[in-house]
Amino acid sequence: MIATLIMVFAVSAICVCLLELDSSRLKRQIAGIDNKCAFNLAEAGIGEAWYGLSVGKSGNVGSITEPARFGEGLFWVEATDLGNHMVGLESTGMSGAGRVTLSQVVKCSPASIPSLGVFGSQRISIGTSALLSTYNSADGKAEPAPLKLQSNGDISVNTQSVIKGDATPGPLGSVALAAGASVTGSTAPSAAEVSLPAIDAPSFTLEAALAHANPKPLSISGNHAYPSINVAAGATLTLTGPAVVVVEQLTVEGTGELAIDATLGEVKLYVSDWLNLKSTSRVTFADVDPTHFSLLVSASGSSDRDGDGAADPAVRFLCDSPFYGTFYAPNARLALPSSFRFFGTLAADTLAIGNLAQVNYDVALLEQDAGVQATVGAVSWRVIEV
Repeated sequence: MIATLIMVFAVSAICVCLLELDSSRLKRQIAGIDNKCAFNLAEAGIGEAWYGLSVGKSGNVGSITEPARFGEGLFWVEATDLGNHMVGLESTGMSGAGRVTLSQVVKCSPASIPSLGVFGSQRISIGTSALLSTYNSADGKAEPAPLKLQSNGDISVNTQSVIKGDATPGPLGSVALAAGASVTGSTAPSAAEVSLPAIDAPSFTLEAALAHANPKPLSISGNHAYPSINVAAGATLTLTGPAVVVVEQLTVEGTGELAIDATLGEVKLYVSDWLNLKSTSRVTFADVDPTHFSLLVSASGSSDRDGDGAADPAVRFLCDSPFYGTFYAPNARLALPSSFRFFGTLAADTLAIGNLAQVNYDVALLEQDAGVQATVGAVSWRVIEV
């Protein structure tokens, strides 16, 4: 009898242990399934954040108090601007008892020219007593935000020049400040080089070369493509918006005038081989809103472009009138003359700003380009919590 009872208790104890073991195994299986679902939700959050960044949004998705829901789970993503086009993403997914947090750092390559700020890819040199700042053409406010001056190389700032914002050199570059020069923001190098957007000029039927020498002003509007445009001394050529003009070589002789009238529509000017604005030439603006004019120069290198036996730079910019708009020359050296006044955004392969020059970056250009597609790429990835 006693032996039988002992046997019954032993079998009962074994059964309880087996039930507990099976229950533990089931709990682990359920937890594993929940964690896997949470992991997938966190990855979905990263994907959603990528899409947001690509269309100009912040990358945030939901929040810990108001998460996004998917099926029987939920997720949220917190995005942090790390500077230099780098964004940190932390995505948390939850399903049942499972919770997973993934971290990823991504680089958003600029899709728009204004997002570059004031940019010189190879290097930037700034002359004596120059001033670089910001304003907003939409409301007239001065210095609504710090300037973003950046390069993939070195930045040198000469005596008494002032940068009202950040001066960001390349990852291996530095900022050299002469006596009396100042930068109000950071001078820390960037974590990675910045890629320049390509110029995608439209294609139109090529017309005959345009040479304007008549003292009577000539106006053109609409879409045009020319092998060359030459504005003679004392002559005036007006580009009247809406207009898109594509030209291989553009020359404005001394005392010649290229007038931009964007009062009725935007004007875009594409130059593929040579921009030649000679000394005492003028570029004038009927409308001084920088969001209405773009000068996009894809020309590069030095060569004899006028047949005189001497090499000509891709960009010769010696005009002495203020400029309002976007000036983009990603493959060429751009040198602004002394005392020049610039309003808008500018970027070049190499950027030189003359003595006493003023560069006023227009933050309204960023608002104009909101929603433009950007290129997003992964830099690092890790699991924070499971």
